[in-house]
Amino acid sequence: MRFCLSILFGMLTLCGMAQGYEIKVKPSDATPQKVRLAYYYEDKQYLVTDSAPSEKGFYVFRGKELLPPGIYLVILEKSGQMVDILIDNNNQNFVMRFDDKEPQKTMKITGSDVNAEFYNYQRLMTQLITRRNELDTAQKYERDSLKRDRIDVQLSEIDRKYDQAWRDVAQQFPNTILADMLSCLNATTFSGDSMFQFVNFSQTGLLRTPFFYKVIRAHIARHIDDGAHEIMRQTDRLINMTKGNKEIYNYVTWYLLNFYRTFYKLGMNEVFVHIAEKYYLSNPGGYSDELIKMVENQCDIFRSAMVGYDAHGFSARRVGTDDTINIFDFAGSKPIILMFWSNGCGHCDSAENAIKFYYSGLVKNGYQVYTVCNDNFSYEYIKTNSERKNFPWIDLCDTENLSRYREYYYVVSTPIMYVIDDKRRIAAKLVGEGHITNALQQMSD
Repeated sequence: MRFCLSILFGMLTLCGMAQGYEIKVKPSDATPQKVRLAYYYEDKQYLVTDSAPSEKGFYVFRGKELLPPGIYLVILEKSGQMVDILIDNNNQNFVMRFDDKEPQKTMKITGSDVNAEFYNYQRLMTQLITRRNELDTAQKYERDSLKRDRIDVQLSEIDRKYDQAWRDVAQQFPNTILADMLSCLNATTFSGDSMFQFVNFSQTGLLRTPFFYKVIRAHIARHIDDGAHEIMRQTDRLINMTKGNKEIYNYVTWYLLNFYRTFYKLGMNEVFVHIAEKYYLSNPGGYSDELIKMVENQCDIFRSAMVGYDAHGFSARRVGTDDTINIFDFAGSKPIILMFWSNGCGHCDSAENAIKFYYSGLVKNGYQVYTVCNDNFSYEYIKTNSERKNFPWIDLCDTENLSRYREYYYVVSTPIMYVIDDKRRIAAKLVGEGHITNALQQMSD
């Protein structure tokens, strides 16, 4: 199963209104060359026009429909220079003239105040960054403490100017792609979720910048260790901010869904199921049948490792006797204790010792106990270590990964133990030797 970015593009509206666009580009080098137009999407660029026609010394990008808002690139074949321009619905007819060797320094734009200011801002940033690098170098080698203090003051002043510059531009050009782009660019410098104050979720053009997805990634990083329940709460909060803009909403829900599908950490399967059920499966009408089927199939896999859902039966090789058994068939009507372990894992050794200590009580209370070696070593190696441990219960392995138990029981770390009731539903999931030991004690009483 594979989730593809192409499905996301199918959900995003990339057509404009019927007013059209015309962007004339005049580099200093008059030698014929390919001049391309592309746009940003996350950290990649996608081609719009492979080669603009030449008309009276200008390369002209022209279309009958408006371009979707965002940051675009004019790419010169000969020099390899990539020149950024801003596009929004009111800013699609302008002229650019520049020296191929120094496009930022020499850029002259007529017909677009937003782009003219964009280049003024870039030139100021270049000056500030250059000066900051000089001061950083000077401070690195300066041994006089008083001089270092003076350098610190200058560095602080540069940081202040940097921060004030983008705020001034955003205030001067409100409700434009320039203001929204600069605010989004700087949003991740703010702590916690206060960064969302600087993200205009109604600005669709942010999708076609390198900055918006970084805000989403920052949000994920700031909550990834909070536990599944809090991640779900924060995810809902973020998605609610996007509901006024269909494209932004589709992008954010898809990005989060796909992230938690592929980021393997305990509890992330539960986050995936939460997003899938709340934002996709509860309202499938807005999505393709193919997409919904993919989401449903992944949910079925992830749910089998969640408390309250049906567990997944699987067959694996019994270590020692070498036969293959199905955990459900062999256990009959007994409830099951199923623990996954690894060689060389001290926490696993402690959990195994706890099972040994409580084993007679577990058997007395009707439990069928299985452990599964999660290693990809050879069967002979696993067998030697298992026999050395002298387990009184059934130990299993699947060195060829035929059973897919790692998917169905979301085995991303060990030890992890599941309790499966006689109805074959997950009754409990325990992670770490402490929680496992406490649960075993209660089940053996």
